[in-house]
Amino acid sequence: MSETTLNLTTTDGHRITGTLFCPDTPGAVLVISHGMAEHGNRYAGLARWLGTQGVAVVTYHHRGHGPDCRPEDLGHYADHQGWQKVVDDLGLVVDHIRQQFPELPVTLLGHSMGSFIAQSYAAQHGDKLDTLALSATNRIHKPQLRASATLVWLIRLLRGRRHHSKLIRAMTFGQFNRHFRPNRTDCDWLSRDPQQVDRYRADPLCGFECSAGLWHDFITGMLGINPGQWPQDLPVHLFAGTDDPVGEMGKGIRQHFRAIREAGIQKVTFRLFDGGRHEMLNELNAEDVWQHLLQCIPVRENACTEPLPA
Repeated sequence: MSETTLNLTTTDGHRITGTLFCPDTPGAVLVISHGMAEHGNRYAGLARWLGTQGVAVVTYHHRGHGPDCRPEDLGHYADHQGWQKVVDDLGLVVDHIRQQFPELPVTLLGHSMGSFIAQSYAAQHGDKLDTLALSATNRIHKPQLRASATLVWLIRLLRGRRHHSKLIRAMTFGQFNRHFRPNRTDCDWLSRDPQQVDRYRADPLCGFECSAGLWHDFITGMLGINPGQWPQDLPVHLFAGTDDPVGEMGKGIRQHFRAIREAGIQKVTFRLFDGGRHEMLNELNAEDVWQHLLQCIPVRENACTEPLPA
């Protein structure tokens, strides 16, 4: 399997970097849209395993994230139209992959923040996707989101777009972690696997503060999500852990599943993994989750695959 660098330039001069993991004879392509305060390189293990199953994988870094992000931009999309820019960045990646593999089905996997970017993309360009998979997402709770957007807007107005607010962090990541008291770390909410949590905490490109501007872009972007705008024949697969505070411990993601079905999407599936926290792909039962994800990806029969480990 080859691993090659992805390097694309947007119309506003932003450079998108990432990696293409490609088996000798791929039967499908998976594009990964990662979560907040992490980066695409964290999915390399999953990508290499999927390669043994005939799936080419593209990982990349959102604006304000990743090893090529300038220190002053870490945790910040852009000063103007940040949400649309990250959605357009994803579109550029998908278009590039479509050109590279015109005959192969393309699945988009969005995790957490990346799941909402993926859903916005599906509304604008869902006809370019063969499958949409959403990890650790949540319902679009508009009254709550509007209240949060107002608070973040005030913080942004008073302190600036690039201000890092302790209040916003306490209301989000801090609140998530309080579900798992007594806490060993400030990131216990991510996974039951202490090695994965410690690896995240030791990574300088993970767990950083995000700007008030990014949070405002993110929340207003979520408010615009409407599954009724997606192609009705686009297969959608949701999965999460029962103990993921982002998905309201299963409650929110269940409601989102129902909303997608009620929007007329013809094929939508939903899987909750018992006891799992936010990062199911990095959980104690990650192998089961990886297998589940593989089943959601349409792979051409002529793909070259390797036997699964005993």
